Amino acid sequence: MPYKIALIGTGGRSLSYAAAYQKRDDITITALADPDASHRHTMAERAGLTDEYDEYDDWRDMLREQTDLDGAVICSPNHLHAEHAIGCLERGLPIALEKPLAPTKTDCENIIDAERSNDGRTLIGFVLRSAPFYTKIQELITRGLIGRIVSIQADELPGVGVSSVMNRSPWRRYRDKSGGSMLEKSCHDLDLLNWIMDCRPIALNSYGNRQIFVTDPELPEHCGECHLQTACPYYNPTRSEHEDEGEEALHQFIREDDRCIYNIDKDVLDVQTLNIEYESGALASFVLNFHAMGPRAGRNFHAVGTQGRIWGNLHDAKVHLYRNGPDKEEVFDCSGDGTGHGGGDQRHAYELITMMNDPSYRPRQNAYAGYLSAAMCFAADISVEEKRRIDFRFGEDGFVELV
Repeated sequence: MPYKIALIGTGGRSLSYAAAYQKRDDITITALADPDASHRHTMAERAGLTDEYDEYDDWRDMLREQTDLDGAVICSPNHLHAEHAIGCLERGLPIALEKPLAPTKTDCENIIDAERSNDGRTLIGFVLRSAPFYTKIQELITRGLIGRIVSIQADELPGVGVSSVMNRSPWRRYRDKSGGSMLEKSCHDLDLLNWIMDCRPIALNSYGNRQIFVTDPELPEHCGECHLQTACPYYNPTRSEHEDEGEEALHQFIREDDRCIYNIDKDVLDVQTLNIEYESGALASFVLNFHAMGPRAGRNFHAVGTQGRIWGNLHDAKVHLYRNGPDKEEVFDCSGDGTGHGGGDQRHAYELITMMNDPSYRPRQNAYAGYLSAAMCFAADISVEEKRRIDFRFGEDGFVELV
């Protein structure tokens, strides 16, 4: 019999999971929970769900009535993650929880506590760990081909579509719901740094502000009244060359009214930089900057080691390796399977099936990995607000105090 799973939250990110599971005969989606019926119907139609499933406005009703579930996928807005995740963990279900873990440090730690007390298993939505581009980078570094890592430089430069989603979404544009731009957009970029460094961060500094999507009294409140309709890329944002199908799908679920992206109310940053120190002594720098177009937009990566370098752009899907000794450059084609996030979406979704097949399996992109990257985002925002370095003090339970 195929495994039975439920989806809690049926917005754009749920589509990547549902579409992946539709290609398998060992898993079936039996329930959808979302207070918005139009989201449920849009997702089901776009994913091509053919098996019968039950629909719920309230996820609690679903958990009460669906007594034979084998797992759950949680793709609700960030501020709802804790209650949804804890409810499923207390039920004993393995869960795939979209990133970030939660928008507050307290909520993150409550999820970890629930997982530990219920011997739970959580797969965090760090889909980039499954993208061939990053798995190749991690493999080359683990093999020691560039020696010990000295520094990493990385950035995320979202284009028009993603910038529009972040700054117009009904909940992403508010820090109290999304946790802010760094957490919502780049917590998995920071997770990649932690994964590749293979050690913990011990301190960071951050600077950030809003320079792009600022209020402009010369522009009207609504796009339909604007004289810049033909010139403004945000009048009718479409998928850019550096955005994939997973990001494009978000547009199917975001209720964008026609308010100006510059004048719509929001409190998230649109540019932020981080400098991070790791236990190994290695240093990392990271930049998040919206409104980026053209060559080398999207995600870039550059690692410098004692014996060489590794670099590349996720959209280009090529990893470059240069080794000092042989004085030779190699290029690896890391094209994915066509699914979102450079081919990471489908491979990531199947991790939940592995968890259900093997109760002893614990994915590395687990709740604690989600906690660590989230804590870095919280530290970064504190650093911006208080204009100071933030140090990490780890307790015996793994929880971190930001000082």
